[in-house]
Amino acid sequence: MKKHLTAIAVLLGSAGMALAEGELQLFNWGDYTNPELIKKFEDETGIKVTITDYDSNDAALAKIEAGGHGFDLVVPSANYVQIYVEKGLVQELDLSKLSNHGNIAPQWMESSYDPGRKFSVPWQWGSTGVAVNKTAYSGDINTSAIFMDPPEELVGKVNVTPEMNDVLSLAIMYEGGEPCTEDTEILKKVRDALLEAKPKWQSMDYGMTEKMA
Repeated sequence: MKKHLTAIAVLLGSAGMALAEGELQLFNWGDYTNPELIKKFEDETGIKVTITDYDSNDAALAKIEAGGHGFDLVVPSANYVQIYVEKGLVQELDLSKLSNHGNIAPQWMESSYDPGRKFSVPWQWGSTGVAVNKTAYSGDINTSAIFMDPPEELVGKVNVTPEMNDVLSLAIMYEGGEPCTEDTEILKKVRDALLEAKPKWQSMDYGMTEKMA
């Protein structure tokens, strides 16, 4: 399973105006925001929260880059924070205004993508898992081969998360490479393996919950 950390970042030039008007525009993954948490925040602060969701890091980044979105906070996966910073899309945090900042566990505070946590705060941690219909397939599922070289029973029946980081990590593992490898020979094998595997998949989307319902 691929481990993930999401982080909250303040979009450049947005939050101050929104809070002054009593509204907060949150751009987050679908089904990631607990309605009870939002209600509690609204009751305690009087600030109205509007949530817009997205289904991939790339889709979120493209929308933010296009401008005119009106969002105040964005919640990308951790590995995308540096991209937002380098593109000048988020502003540096004023830690004096974050009363709970000192309650964050130390292991989440140091990061290679945001040294010193100047632009983001960690929010949620989790993993991308694998679900298999065992009435359709009873073989070994503890292998990346069920995605990269699916058995006959699964050809045309595989859904893959449309996240570059997840898919590349899966393919690198399949080819025996190290995470974050820069080995060009491994990366060529990864490219070829993905080109061969993709026609055997049914789809690439986040709709697993709906598909299983």
